[in-house]
Amino acid sequence: MTNLLLKLISPQAASIYRLLEKGRSMSAKEIGKDLRVFPNAAYRAVKQLMQAGLVEEVRSYPIKFKARSASEGVDFFSSLIRQNFQDTFGSERKVTNHRDLLKLVFVQKRKQIIKMTEQDAKTAKESINLIVSGLELPAETLLVNQRAVERGVKVRWLVQNRTEVSVEKLRSWEKAGIEVKYYPNMEARIFVYDHRIVYFTSYDPKHKEEAIGMRFDYAPFATFMDELFEQRWKIAEDISK
Repeated sequence: MTNLLLKLISPQAASIYRLLEKGRSMSAKEIGKDLRVFPNAAYRAVKQLMQAGLVEEVRSYPIKFKARSASEGVDFFSSLIRQNFQDTFGSERKVTNHRDLLKLVFVQKRKQIIKMTEQDAKTAKESINLIVSGLELPAETLLVNQRAVERGVKVRWLVQNRTEVSVEKLRSWEKAGIEVKYYPNMEARIFVYDHRIVYFTSYDPKHKEEAIGMRFDYAPFATFMDELFEQRWKIAEDISK
């Protein structure tokens, strides 16, 4: 799961985490010197890591930072989501819309993910943004996305493994009305439905049929994932031409 969290941050922040993961506590100045970046840039990247729960401060002067263990990082990340939820929909605020409640489901098999995402695609009304592996999809999955397009839903797929995408497969996606671009392997599958529902699962090209991750029904997290998708979409390669 730590590898999945690293996909949510900048490459520079990921490099810093791997440096700190070696076990040494370091200041922003030391990190910058080691990675040959300015200290203020290193500090900004460390802030991303702290927000993701992967790094914590060490009480010292100057302030230093150290990596959390994988289990601590995941626990902290989960607690941040739940705290955000409590801050927004706490006991002092009356919740009138049950759709605002945080719903979290763990998924462990690709087949399970496919079945669940098909259901979400069937009910999507505005947008479907997917970062996919590029593997062959069941005909039903393509069909429900095509039906979504026909309902006026904007469907976009970022494919990570271009070698898996044959010309015939790409043409079938385009025929279904799906916009497709290529972005290098992020080692994660991320699906966002209607700016609210997010699937965040692993992707290992060597074990293509395996997947483990989570399904969030939580708008604040979906907004964050939509922003991530938009950033990647802007710089992705158009493979439809």
